[in-house]
Amino acid sequence: MNTIDFLREKEHKSKDDFISKAQYLKDNWSWLKYSYAIAIKVRRRMRELGLTQKGLAKKMECTQQHVSVILSGKANITLETISKLEQALSFELIGQGLQEFGSYFPEKEAIGFLSDSAVNGSNPDDAKTSEFVDGYLPRKKKGPKSH
Repeated sequence: MNTIDFLREKEHKSKDDFISKAQYLKDNWSWLKYSYAIAIKVRRRMRELGLTQKGLAKKMECTQQHVSVILSGKANITLETISKLEQALSFELIGQGLQEFGSYFPEKEAIGFLSDSAVNGSNPDDAKTSEFVDGYLPRKKKGPKSH
């Protein structure tokens, strides 16, 4: 048996698994990059506090398995989960920058969105009403067909 035959015989057979994982990363990178960043920050903070996964789960009132998924960087976590992580670890993941409109969001535009009739039922005359919901045009709901 020559070297090439030997290597082919010992070659790892899960090439398709690698390809499917790479495709998954490519297809989901738009949100996975944030999940990885959150996982890194949470792990770093846990190390600073000497906190285990089990300890964090107790503080968040969730399972250790849920914490494990978050720390893997592969969880599409909700804002509620981010808030619970911030409270449990006494630090900011998103930060005050999200809540400060001055430098990120022109004040006049912010007033329009925050005063949107969809939010509080009234709209100042000079404020613009957004037709978007969370940055997306709302889909028309499909209901029963009327005849």
